[in-house]
Amino acid sequence: MRIICTGKLANTTVGHIDHIMAYALGFQHLGHEVYVMESVGSNRCLDAQGKHIPFAQWDGRIHFERTMRSYGLWPKCCLIYKQGEATHGMTFSEASTVARDCDLLITRSGQIHKVPDIFEAPRFRAYFDGNPGHTQLMFHQHGADFEPLDRYEYLFTLGLNIGHPTCSIPTNGRHWNPLPRPVFLPMWPKQQAKHNRFTTISSWKGRAKFQWAGKDSGEKSDNWMQFLHFPKMTTHPLEIALNIQDHAHHDDLTLFKEKGWIISDPALFQTVQDYQSYIGQSRGEFSVAHNRYVEFQTGWVSDRSALYLASGKPVLVQSTGAEGYLPVGEGFLTFRNQDEALAGFEEINHQYDRHCQTARDMAIEFFDSSKVLPNILHVLENGNQAYGLQGLSPGPSIHAENGLRPLLHPKTFQDQKGL
Repeated sequence: MRIICTGKLANTTVGHIDHIMAYALGFQHLGHEVYVMESVGSNRCLDAQGKHIPFAQWDGRIHFERTMRSYGLWPKCCLIYKQGEATHGMTFSEASTVARDCDLLITRSGQIHKVPDIFEAPRFRAYFDGNPGHTQLMFHQHGADFEPLDRYEYLFTLGLNIGHPTCSIPTNGRHWNPLPRPVFLPMWPKQQAKHNRFTTISSWKGRAKFQWAGKDSGEKSDNWMQFLHFPKMTTHPLEIALNIQDHAHHDDLTLFKEKGWIISDPALFQTVQDYQSYIGQSRGEFSVAHNRYVEFQTGWVSDRSALYLASGKPVLVQSTGAEGYLPVGEGFLTFRNQDEALAGFEEINHQYDRHCQTARDMAIEFFDSSKVLPNILHVLENGNQAYGLQGLSPGPSIHAENGLRPLLHPKTFQDQKGL
């Protein structure tokens, strides 16, 4: 198949980029012909002082090319300005020709739908939601004015509970296929811990709030505050690479440092190698979840947790309802309160090497792009009802013996096991 992967790539966070690249590298590894494209407008073309500059002078062009080269995907890439007025990488004519003979366009984020020659040409379009709960509710309330989800034939989400009776988030009559974040494992080998810190990468505030069914989405900071005193209660240092505006939240930042939290700057992650090093040198991950995922039990599992697991790092995270799909208790542990979090630390430290190996094993079993991505193709071949948690039963599950809901389509499992 010919596949175009699209998303916000120029001058954005390394973690977001790596998520998009997992689709591109994963499909390429499976033998497909893969291209990467992004659409930007004048609002993205800013200098270091925040002033608008011409596309030809924007450093996002250089960042885009450097990133694509680092993943080995250049030159089959195109950064498109204003529906094709200018490009970096492939010419717009070349990109349009690729799109006309494309089988599948994948959107993780971005504005590619504003470029008709690219967006409308492929045989199928699939949208991949990384913010479950908010995405569905905004579309429910605002329709295509929020996001043109009605123009995608297939919808996928990191919210494994979206559409399930245990989650109240509306689906607006659309079928959302649950799909874990794929990890391209050749880029994420198991690593030995070099530090004794439990770490994570996190935001503080800033996402748009919403209300639904009498509940409020809140902020991630709301949940971090519940664990303010935790460094004094654990045997290992706790560190957050925290995206926080010092001038706006100076008091919060100062308070956390006073209570013993180690705060580092995620802006220091300039390359995927920086990101890998930070995770690889950690003892494991400890993190709360954004309150929207906790309150609405969307079944969200973070991008970062998948990468910690791939690196052989135990993960201890706040429950979002994913326990119905992923085995918990070894390698991947969840908590609902302080007592459960402390018990999780004790369990990890008691059998640390075992938890490290199980973490890597979980990444291979549940997040390996070679296993996750074929499910997308099964959906294209068999329709939305052939996969996932909604609609018709998917039949015997790879995890049926554990009482877990299926994540892999049964045929994917059979193909991989030669059944």
